[in-house]
Amino acid sequence: MKLDRLIQKFIDGQSSAFDEIYAQTRKSVYFVALSVLGDAGLAEDVMQTTYLRVIKNIRSFTIGTNASAWIIKIAKNEALNLKKSRRRELSVDERDNEHLFGATHPYGYGELTDLAKKTLTQDEFTVLMLVTACGYKRREVGQMLDMPTPTVSWKYSNAIKKMRQALEEN
Repeated sequence: MKLDRLIQKFIDGQSSAFDEIYAQTRKSVYFVALSVLGDAGLAEDVMQTTYLRVIKNIRSFTIGTNASAWIIKIAKNEALNLKKSRRRELSVDERDNEHLFGATHPYGYGELTDLAKKTLTQDEFTVLMLVTACGYKRREVGQMLDMPTPTVSWKYSNAIKKMRQALEEN
């Protein structure tokens, strides 16, 4: 079901519609937050605040516009706000202390995602994850990120080339 219809159902009082909204957007929200923050735990925190903000502001959404882009923009802004607020904090990498943090990879992409984060620029990582892990078309990614489709295709192509090279080196 289209996100617009689900949002309208949620506005009309069908709280179960939110489950489907979440199911359809969770991966893209996660990977956008991960691309900005570079940390899986913080990306999960941003997911929570994103969906709280979606619920709080759902009545301000204009039905008929791009719901995915609206939610992605909220996630990106939440991630940027968190990144800005954490600039003065000392961060500890959970991979260095897995025995303390019990680090896991919630979507099972683990090593490839880590390699992509190390190898690609933030934009390339975001485009790659939205296209490959989330299954969006490049045109849709362009709408979500306010980026022309040819630019998305170029960033995707560069990301694939860099990943192939990085995998060959390992």
